[in-house]
Formats: sequence, C-alpha cells, structure tokens
Amino acid sequence: MKVLQVQNIHYGNILNGVNFDWNQGEIIALMGANGSGKSTLARILNGLLEPKEGEIRLTFDETVCDWNTVKRWQEIGLVGQHPRRQTIGATVAEELGFGLLNLGWDRQSVVNRVLELAASVGLKGKEDQSPATLSGGERQRLVTAAILALQPSFLILDESLTMLDMHSQANVLKLLFKVQAQTGQLWITHDPELARQADRLLVIKNGKISDLGNPSDALDNGEMYSPDGLRKEYTNPISLDPKLKYSQIMASGKPRAKDRLEQPAALEWRQANYDSRLHLNNVVRTGEFIGIVGPSGSGKTTLLESAVGLILPNEGQLIVGGEQITKANLNILRRKIRLVLQEAGEYLIGRSVYHEIFYGESQQDLKVKNKERLAILENFGLPVCLADVAPERLSGGERQKVALAAALRTLPEILLLDEPLLGLDATSRVGIQTMISAWDMTILYVTHDLREVLQDADRIWLVENGSVVLDCSIQSWREHQEQFRAAGVRC
Repeated sequence: MKVLQVQNIHYGNILNGVNFDWNQGEIIALMGANGSGKSTLARILNGLLEPKEGEIRLTFDETVCDWNTVKRWQEIGLVGQHPRRQTIGATVAEELGFGLLNLGWDRQSVVNRVLELAASVGLKGKEDQSPATLSGGERQRLVTAAILALQPSFLILDESLTMLDMHSQANVLKLLFKVQAQTGQLWITHDPELARQADRLLVIKNGKISDLGNPSDALDNGEMYSPDGLRKEYTNPISLDPKLKYSQIMASGKPRAKDRLEQPAALEWRQANYDSRLHLNNVVRTGEFIGIVGPSGSGKTTLLESAVGLILPNEGQLIVGGEQITKANLNILRRKIRLVLQEAGEYLIGRSVYHEIFYGESQQDLKVKNKERLAILENFGLPVCLADVAPERLSGGERQKVALAAALRTLPEILLLDEPLLGLDATSRVGIQTMISAWDMTILYVTHDLREVLQDADRIWLVENGSVVLDCSIQSWREHQEQFRAAGVRC
C-alpha cells in the first residue's frame, strides 16, 4: 500500500505547518473557509507549486520512494475548480483517450475504454462533441473520467462535484467508490452532505490541519467550527451599509408576488429558437425572482446567455423592456443586464480585485480608494487587504464574491445568476443569500439545489432538453416535488 506523508508544509502566509498522512484507498474530506489554503495545498500535493518549507514523501509498503523520481502527474491526479482549463482534446473522446495513448495503450483498447468511460459519467453519445459545447457539470464529469483513466494512486477533487445535479453526482460518486481500493481520494468541499460520505474529515484553519476523524460525528457536533463555515447555520451574516451607492438597489420591502404579476414584462421570449439547442416562449415580469433548475446539460446556462444577448434567436424574438433585441441594439441589453457565470475565474479581467469591481471607470477614478468604495468589498465578504491582489491569486469562492460585487456595483435592472453560491463556504453563502434577499430587481437564478431559492423566488422554472417544461409558483412547488427529483434537482 502507498502512503502520502505530508510533513510540516509551509507556503507564504497561507500554510503554516500542515501535517497529515493519506493512505491509498482512503477517502478524506477537506473543509475550511474560503481562502484558507485548500486549493493551494492541492496544487502543492500535485506538484504545481513547491512548498517553502517541509516535504511530501511517498512510501510504498513502508519503503520511502525518491520523491524526485516520482511521476507525480501519474501518481497524484487533480481535478480543479475550473474544468474548462483542464480540457485539451478537440473532442470528448480525444480528451478521455489522451492520457491512455501517452501511457502506450494500443488504439483499439483506447477506443473501447473511452466508450466505457463516457457511458460511466453520462456522456454517452457525446464522444464527438467539443468539450467547449458541454455544460459546466458535463465538463467536470469529463475531466474526472479522463484523470481516473490514468489510474492514479491518489486523486484530488477540488470542488469537483459542485456543478452536478443529484443524479450526475451520484453516478460520479459510484465511479469514485468503485476505484477507491486503488485510488485514495481527497475531496475538497464545502458540502457537509458530501463530506459525510468520506472516511475522515480534515479541517484547515490558520494554515494548519485538524484531523476530526469520522465526518458524521464531527459535523453533528453543533458547538464546533461554525466560524470556519463548516455548518449551514450561521447567525452573523454580512452586514449591509445603507450608505453605499449600490444601496439604491436595496428595498425596504419587495413588492408582493401578486403585484409583480401586474408589472410589465422585463424579459419576453416569443417562440424563440436558438439553433435547436434552446426553445423559449416565456415571460419574466419586472421585479420577479425566477429560480431556474434542471439536470446538467439541460440548457440552464444557455438560457441565461440568451437573456443577455450572447446568443440571438434564429427564429422568434427576444423582447427586453418592450423592444425587440437585434445585433443593432444589443447595447440596450448590456446596459440593463448583468450576468454572473458559474466559473467566475474564467472571465475576471481586472489586474486587481479593486480594478475588477470598478472596471470601466476612468484611470483617475480608479485611483480613488475612499472608505465608501472599500466598504463595498467588505460587504461582499472581501477583506480590504485583497483590494490590490490579482483575481487569479484568489480562491474560487473569493473570485465568486468579486464577480458578484462587480455586477452589483453597476446597478443593473436585471441580474442573471448562474450558480452564484458555487465554491462559497457556509458563512459566505449565508451572507450573499442575505444580500440577494434584499435586492429589489428582476433576478433569474440558476441552481441545482431548490433550497437555495425557496425563500426568495416567485416562480420556479424546470428546464429540460432546452425548454421550460414546468413553470410553477413558489407556493405550489411541493406539488411538483417528484418531478423535480426525477430531474436530479435537490429539494
């Protein structure tokens, strides 16, 4: 049996003496607050970063291997937070077979194995598609299967099950448990339900690791670790300063749902067909909060892309504020709508957190960092000390907060949120949800977990195969609970 021994690892001011042993065949859940160093540790284990102090040793049947000769890319696989960055194949089949060909497998064996892998993660029939055409959840499954194909001794999954619907996650977990005997696994997660399925729970805080043993016992201890974002309940959400400029979008009370039905249409799709990928004939009223759910790859993200004009219908119409949207007047749409995508790290372009949030302002204005502006960072759970930090140096959860702050700072009329709580610890989730509850604007909110929107939504849309197959009021969602569950929606 192989054992990975992590001994006194230091890295900057993030990791401060990390120690633990990881046995081949063992599943470990690693939890901790956003920015605590989970992803940094993952990259060090995989060899993408070198620690400033300490060492990692691999033993095989208690014999220490020479670390300099260990093929870390083969021994230790890593599925990162942004699967888009990890795909290099022109097709799904090429992605799944790339590693096997490099290991010397003959072509027919690779073809057979690729078909097996595609079927095991729900990508059967998509072997000839480009990874770029897949949803976020489908890309996560693709990258996970491609790395498992290499049969690593250890596998790190950095928030790599987060974009999956309930059924897809269950299928991937089935595959992970199947290979557990030969592949030790480290699940970096904020999800207590997922962590309970691991053998052991580690928590990182102040740069050090605490071994809490059995995950269920540790998570059932109501007195432990609530400040670290490990529990769903949190009694001190992020406060809102009413003096901030973006408070213009806050309301003392949202209009009642019945009043919203009398409001003019904010978004309207009239028999809008998007190259057969998406067909919509739906209306969103001004001020409505629409929760959008459905299985991975059903068209939820594509629906948001259509709403912001990233794609235009080849048949039918998209009407925004009473005006049909065409290529000639897309600027109308862009002034009214902001889209926060599920992989925030993929589209942040500012050279610092501060520049990203206030992007588009003049160079002179960007030099101004008064208390009011810096308070916006703090109200999104971003410490002022991060203002001059480049976004790519942030954790996935921190980048998500930056994206939300940048979108809200511009005071949009319509906000499109694609899995906005992705990668956030429990403390940050409650803080952001508290803010979303206060925003009086038209909101379309995509999620795999219906529980995220039950408090705020007016209506729920269930999307399957590129169409809204169910449009129900929030009061009647329980009547359709079985239909939601059949689609893989958590509720």
